[in-house]
Amino acid sequence: MPLMQPPVALASCERSLRQLLTHVLNAEFGASWIHQVFDAETVTKLSEKYTEEEKRRTKRGAATVPSNLIEYTEFTQLTRLIDRYWELFKEAMGEKKEISVLLARFGALRNAVAHSRELLPFEEELLSAIAGEIRNRVTIHMSGRDPADNYFPRIELVRDSLGNSSETAMTVQPHMLAVPTATTLRPGDVVTFTCRAVDPQNRTLTWFLQTPEGRRYSNHEGGDVEITWEVRKQDVHTRADALVMLASDGEYHRFGATGFDASVSFRYEVLPPLP
Repeated sequence: MPLMQPPVALASCERSLRQLLTHVLNAEFGASWIHQVFDAETVTKLSEKYTEEEKRRTKRGAATVPSNLIEYTEFTQLTRLIDRYWELFKEAMGEKKEISVLLARFGALRNAVAHSRELLPFEEELLSAIAGEIRNRVTIHMSGRDPADNYFPRIELVRDSLGNSSETAMTVQPHMLAVPTATTLRPGDVVTFTCRAVDPQNRTLTWFLQTPEGRRYSNHEGGDVEITWEVRKQDVHTRADALVMLASDGEYHRFGATGFDASVSFRYEVLPPLP
């Protein structure tokens, strides 16, 4: 697995843990599980973080932010939940002693990155390796819900540089998401998409961007990539869809002859250039 840079490793590991916590605790406690596992004071603080993030992103023009309060927890809160409800997580995580050591080491390295301290090369490798191990364990466990996930890659995140994200997407069908951005663009604007995916077979992943006018870019390989779209006059449309697609280099694909395994569509309003 390619070395993940520290910020990517942090985001990848924490995202996997949040996904696992949401899946397991929702199944155990129901839709209001966040109120079952945190006290009222903590829930209030998480709600305040959500409100602050919503205000901040709204000022920048983003339409929505993740409303699942688990997205606003700290790493230590995630690990404490896993420890407290270990019986619910042991099937996914494996041996408690082993996972506890991995999470503790990851937490120490995470603090160094968070405080802008440089990591030694072997520490960067260790951070990447632990993030990859955690992500793989979660992926294997989650694949049990859908046998197809044992064969095909899945998108973990696609976020544009304007703050719109697949975290708040609507599901068209499994692994096909749509993000209504309520964002207006004009020719000359540049949008960058940050993309992350995981493949249970560790194959080469390729990302494609199809612009509203139908152009397609396909030279972005890897589990973590950035794709840049420069809006052109040909993209002008009141319902302009920028489609981010993912495919492995395997013989078979989730969506058959299309050759793709997952996608996220971002809908913008692209207006003509200003006079």
